[in-house]
Amino acid sequence: MNLSTISRKELIEKYLDSEKEINTLKEEIDRVKKEKEALEKELRKYKNSNTPPSAHPHLKPAIIGSVDVKPHKRGAPTGHSGTTRERKECDKARHIQAKECPGCHSKDISTINQKHQQQEEMPLEIQPIIVDVVRDVCRCNKCKLKFLARDDMTPIRGRFGVNLMVLVIFLKFIVRGVLRKTTSFLEASFAFKLAPASVQAIIERAADAGEKEYSALKQKIRTAKLLYIDETSFRVLGKNWWVWAFRSDTDLLLVIRNSRGSNVLEEILSKDYSGTVICDCWRAYDFLTNASIQRCWAHLLRKSKELNSVTGKHFHKKIHTLFEQIIKFNTKERTEKQRQKKYEQMTTKLQKITKQYSKYEDCQTVTKYISFHIESWFTCIKTTGVQPTNNYAEQAIRETVLVRKIIGAFRSEKGTKTYETLASLIATWQIQKLDIKKELHRMLSTNLC
Repeated sequence: MNLSTISRKELIEKYLDSEKEINTLKEEIDRVKKEKEALEKELRKYKNSNTPPSAHPHLKPAIIGSVDVKPHKRGAPTGHSGTTRERKECDKARHIQAKECPGCHSKDISTINQKHQQQEEMPLEIQPIIVDVVRDVCRCNKCKLKFLARDDMTPIRGRFGVNLMVLVIFLKFIVRGVLRKTTSFLEASFAFKLAPASVQAIIERAADAGEKEYSALKQKIRTAKLLYIDETSFRVLGKNWWVWAFRSDTDLLLVIRNSRGSNVLEEILSKDYSGTVICDCWRAYDFLTNASIQRCWAHLLRKSKELNSVTGKHFHKKIHTLFEQIIKFNTKERTEKQRQKKYEQMTTKLQKITKQYSKYEDCQTVTKYISFHIESWFTCIKTTGVQPTNNYAEQAIRETVLVRKIIGAFRSEKGTKTYETLASLIATWQIQKLDIKKELHRMLSTNLC
């Protein structure tokens, strides 16, 4: 059809149809853009510089460098003791005899050999015992003081003994059992009926018993020369609170506060703290002006790895090379003079690299991240025994992250106090390789009996 033969009405209709199609396509494009932004926002919750790759293995690439990584079963760790158990002295013997042939059911059978095995078994029913306690009320004839007789194994208050309290704490903190499942386990395994509220009461009483040791732990952290610090969110009564982890070589302190600010650092460490702190670049740590700060290289490398441009990849490679140089340098014993010289060299080198790549817009976020704390990236070279990453603190706080996934939130502020006290003490005993059961018995017996 010729343009001259097309009527004006037909032209208008065609124009309107085209405009309608364009509008439909625009709407579709807008919808896809919004979906993309929503998906990217959701992905950032998991894949970001603050989340280690180990937390989300399904997000790891299938290829490392140019080598294909094939899925395989992980082998036994070095030093794994295996599953074979040593034979022990037996408490009971059992001789199993056959009565008939399992094939034809004939009774005409004879024993041609014997097979020996050893099994470890639990009693079918493990039931609690009821102890009727009669406690003398005494008076000193000299000072007239009235007091209750103690035996260091029976709590002054309450209906539950030390052994039961230890078992409940193990179920709650080691097995990570919630209150309802803890009561179900006690009933099924020990024929012991207990309400969830009673389980909570036992845990709170144990936390009260550990208050003195928790306060002493705070003081030890305050005087520690080297600390790894990290924090993570935790909901309390529907509001966002923060769990702070302070880890030294021998101790771990957890505190739960409704703040992620420097006021928590002032409360726990004070402004005069002059040790070495390994942390990320969260601005609250700038409060510790008297401390030597080591910023976390793991966070930095995760940030630089997100740069997808050619320039960004070159930038990441150079930063990663500096990190490898740190590891190599710290593998040998160095003098203080050598460390100071290397610190200055590495800091200067990082400054030059940062200045070079700050010209590129896509790299500016990372260059600013580095420049804000340029003096704090190589403290691990200047000071002996300092790690370049904050992995120790992240490992220490991982147990709390698992608890957060299980319980969702704390239902009371008192619950935060109970958790931070017992979780700190148990984690510290684990770091010190102490027997947790013995330590709990000692703590409860000393303070409650």
